[in-house]
Amino acid sequence: MKRTIGKRVAGTLYMHRSAVKETEGVDLEPIARAESSAGDIKWNVARISKGSVSLLLYESFDDIPFPALISATKVDIPSGDITHTDYRNRANPPILHRKELLLPEDDPRLPTFRALTAAAEEHGLFKDSNRIGTRKAWEARIAAAGLVLRGHRLVPPDEEHVEVVRHRTAILRRDLSQPMQLMMRFGVVGPDRTVFDYGCGQGEDVAALASQGFSAFGWDPHHAPEGPRGPADVVNLGFVLNVIEDPRERIETLKAAWGFAKQSLCVAVMLQGKTSIAGHKPYRDGYVTTRGTFQKYFEQQELQSLVASVTGEKPLAFAPGIVAVFKDKDLEQEVLLRRHSRAFVAGDLPRPPPRERFAFARPELRERIGPALEALRVRATLLGRLPDQEEAPAEALACISENRVAWQRAVDLLEQVLNADEAFALAGRLRRQDLLVHLALMQFPGAPKYRHLPRSIQADLKSFFKGHSAALDESRRLLFAAGDRQGVRADAEAAIAEGLGGLRGTHHLRFRSTVLSRLSPRLRVLVGSAEVLQGGVESSDFVEIDLDAPRIVMITCDDVDCPVPFVVERTFVDFGKLKVSTDRRDPETTPIYFKSRFMPADDQGRERQIDFEAALAGTGLFEVGVREPQWSEVKAKLAIMTVKTGRTASPPPNQITY
Repeated sequence: MKRTIGKRVAGTLYMHRSAVKETEGVDLEPIARAESSAGDIKWNVARISKGSVSLLLYESFDDIPFPALISATKVDIPSGDITHTDYRNRANPPILHRKELLLPEDDPRLPTFRALTAAAEEHGLFKDSNRIGTRKAWEARIAAAGLVLRGHRLVPPDEEHVEVVRHRTAILRRDLSQPMQLMMRFGVVGPDRTVFDYGCGQGEDVAALASQGFSAFGWDPHHAPEGPRGPADVVNLGFVLNVIEDPRERIETLKAAWGFAKQSLCVAVMLQGKTSIAGHKPYRDGYVTTRGTFQKYFEQQELQSLVASVTGEKPLAFAPGIVAVFKDKDLEQEVLLRRHSRAFVAGDLPRPPPRERFAFARPELRERIGPALEALRVRATLLGRLPDQEEAPAEALACISENRVAWQRAVDLLEQVLNADEAFALAGRLRRQDLLVHLALMQFPGAPKYRHLPRSIQADLKSFFKGHSAALDESRRLLFAAGDRQGVRADAEAAIAEGLGGLRGTHHLRFRSTVLSRLSPRLRVLVGSAEVLQGGVESSDFVEIDLDAPRIVMITCDDVDCPVPFVVERTFVDFGKLKVSTDRRDPETTPIYFKSRFMPADDQGRERQIDFEAALAGTGLFEVGVREPQWSEVKAKLAIMTVKTGRTASPPPNQITY
C-alpha cells in the first residue's frame, strides 16, 4: 500500500526521488511537468510548493549524513519559467536534515538515518531549528555540543573509532536457523503464511523454505541488497541486532522489522555466557571480535525489555535469546497452546537445497556500477588502500546512490576487483613505508595525537597498521633502526644495486637528492633526521651518507646538469655531536668527475653523461689511488683531444678526496 511520506516545512513538501512513485495523497503531476520542462538534469530531492516544483541536487544522499545543496532548478508550473541556482562555489550552502522523512517506508536506509536523527534530538541539536539550515551553523552547533560526525554517528571526538565489518558474521548452514526451526515447530511459519527474513545473510533459510513451496523472501544489506523488503505475515530478525554497534540503530532496525510484520515478529540475539569472548576487544556496549565484527551479548531480560519497549507487546520466549511478539492475538494463543502441548512432535524440517543459493545477481550488480568501481579503483591505487566514503569521487558516489547500493557492498566488490591488481598492491606497500617514515620523523617534536592527524592519515593508520598506537610503535623501531650502522650499510648496498646511487671512496653513499623517496625507509629516516636539524635536502643536489659514522653531507653545485658540476657548498650534519657546519667553495675548485656513478640508472641524461665520461677517462689524467687532477688541467687536455663518440672506455672508480 502506498503511504503518505515526505518532509513538510512551512507548506512545502520535500521528497526523495526514490519515494515519488510510492506516495499517496500527493499530486505527482507537477513533478512530471517540472522534469519535462527542466530537461536532462541531475536531481535527487523534489521540493513541491504551491505553483512550483524545485528539483534539487544534494551531495551523496546515502553517504553524507547532512548533505549540502549542490544545485536547484525551480520550475514555475503555470508559466513553465525555469530558474537555476548553483551552490557549488558557495562556502556556506544550505544542508538537509532528517533524511529519513523523504524516503519510502520500505527503504533499507531508514534505520541508519533515523538513528542519526534520534541522536541529534537527544543532544538538543534541533533546538531553534531556524538557525541550523546552513553548513557552517550546523557544524558550529555540533562542535558546541562537544561532538563530531563519523559517518552517520554523532560521537565524542576522543571516542575510539573502530571499522566494524558486519557482514562477516553471516555463516553458511546445512539446516534451518534455530529461530526458523522454532517458528515452524510452534506453527508460526506455515504454508499459508508469507515469511520475510530481514537480514537473511547467505539466504539459507529463504532457499530452504522456498524449496518446499513456502512463500518466503529475504533481504540483507550486504549479501542480498537487491532482495525485496515488504510486509509479510511473519518477519524473522535473526541474529541481526547483536551485530549492530549503534544502540539507536538497533532500535530503529527493530522498529522497521516490526513495521513489516502483519502477524508476528521473531527476534533472536546472542546471549551472554554462551560464547567465549577470549581475544575480543571491548567496544561501546559490546565487543569487536578478532574478525573485525561486532557482537553485543544480551541478557534474556534485556532482550525482552527491548522488544517490549519498541513493539508495545509482551514478548513470548521461544528459547534462550529467542522471543516472538504478535499482532495476531489468535495466532499468539495457538502458539501458547503448542508450546505447552505434549502432543507437539518435531517433524522433518526443510533444509537448504544442496546446490542452490539465494540469487544475488552479483555480475549484474557489478556491471551496473562499473563506472563507479573504475573510479574507485583509480582512487584506491592512488591511496594504496580502499578509500573511505569521504575520499570517493563524487561521480562514483552518485552512481552507487542511483543504483541503491550500500557503500560497504560497493567496497566489497571493489576489493574483489583489486585482489590481483599488482599496481594497487605496490601502491599499498609504498604508502605504508611513507607513513612509517613520516611518523618516525614526527617523533622529534613529540608523537602526534590521533585526533590532530588529517582524516586521510587516520584512515591510513587503520588500514595499514590496525591503529594509531601500533603505527607509532613500529615507527619508533624504524627510528632506532636508522642508527644501526650495519643496517645502514646493507641498505646502502641495496640502493647501489638498484641503481639509485654510488660509493664515493669506500664508505660514503652519494646519490641525487631527487631519489631520496625511492630509498629504503631506514635511509630516508636517517636523511630526514638531518633535515630536522638543518633542512635543505630539497635545495641540495647530492646527498652523502657516511656509512662508518653518524654523519650526513648535503652538497650544492653550481649547475648539476653540466657534465662536470662544481661543488659550491657542503653542509655537514653530525648526529654524534649534534652539530651542523657549512663549507663554501669557490667556483671551479671542487669538480665532480664521473657524475654518472651517483646518478639514478633511469636518469634520461645518464647515457649522454657516460659518453662524455669515456672521453674524460681517455685523457689519461685519472689513475686509481692518485689524487684527481685540477679542473684547469683536465679542461686543457679535453680542448686538444679529439672527442670520440660512443662508449670507448669505462670510467675508473671515483677517487675524489677533499
